[in-house]
Amino acid sequence: MKRGIVLGSFVLALLIALAMPQVAIAQVDWTWQSMVVPPGEPGDWDSYRHQVGDIVFDGTTYHMFLVGGQTFFPWDSPWSVGHWTLNPLTQEWDEDSDNPVLGPEPGQWDGYTIYQLAVLHDGAKFKMWYGATGSSFGSIYVGYAESPDGSVWTKWLDPLPGLEPGPPGAWDDVGVNPSTVLIDGASYRMWFMAMEFNGGAFDRWRIGYATSPDGLTWTKYPDPVLVGSLPWEGDLLYFPEVVPSGGGYAMWYSAVVPNQIAAIGYAISPDGIHWGRSTYNPVLTPDCPENVMEAMNVIVEGDTVYGWATHCRDIVYLTSPLELVFFDAFETGDTAIWSSVVP
Repeated sequence: MKRGIVLGSFVLALLIALAMPQVAIAQVDWTWQSMVVPPGEPGDWDSYRHQVGDIVFDGTTYHMFLVGGQTFFPWDSPWSVGHWTLNPLTQEWDEDSDNPVLGPEPGQWDGYTIYQLAVLHDGAKFKMWYGATGSSFGSIYVGYAESPDGSVWTKWLDPLPGLEPGPPGAWDDVGVNPSTVLIDGASYRMWFMAMEFNGGAFDRWRIGYATSPDGLTWTKYPDPVLVGSLPWEGDLLYFPEVVPSGGGYAMWYSAVVPNQIAAIGYAISPDGIHWGRSTYNPVLTPDCPENVMEAMNVIVEGDTVYGWATHCRDIVYLTSPLELVFFDAFETGDTAIWSSVVP
């Protein structure tokens, strides 16, 4: 079923160089194309809902990795990872007959549920980083797995060093959930959702950053790189989707105010650490009973930006024409990043 619903018009700014007029990605009209993956049937492992994990192209095939379960939240019941591939003839996503392809291991550190993931293909194999816990509302650690085909996975036995929960009272004392991992030359870069316990029903969620020489041993940046500061964001920022372009970075991120709506914002950065928000935020908002639009994943190809996002319980597909414009980066309306990166 296709719906030609225009979700909104906004200008996205992507920084390429400092101290001169900048080249930006200007997205005019995100168009809702279709609902591509509904929840599973009653009784299935994913009967209630999915969240977008990652969309990966291996050189010949597009792969979709989703997390899902039988409840709305992954801390209320075990969630697992599913795998779909894009059929080039039908242009539909075919579900892997082995789903779920990766799940909790009872009795192990990831024995209760899987929260979120990041996947990339390095030209030879798939690599997955995932956040998981051994008990409901337990501490979250980051695991790693590899696969030759996106379907059969081999897990590393232990959580990855350097991504453990911080000490009590720290901004990441509950743990971190990977959302984006990129290979930048000889190093890996990760953007993640960090959770802090605050004694309430919802913890504080912030976006953090880490680097690694091999994808296995990580060093966290000491502070969050994006913190909720606007009324629509509240204290809950999560699921950063980061795309490199022209020497800078673009980020789509989710934010939610409890009992209101979850929506998607956009930010730009010259270095992946210092971020400036778009004045058009939130750039995507929900139109469904649960008021949830989150977990955006983006691929830029040719003259089109392709997006997939969680809309309440379904996975939806969106597109936007890619346009490049010149502008002064201060037109984003948020100049705070410049004091950190310009002498």
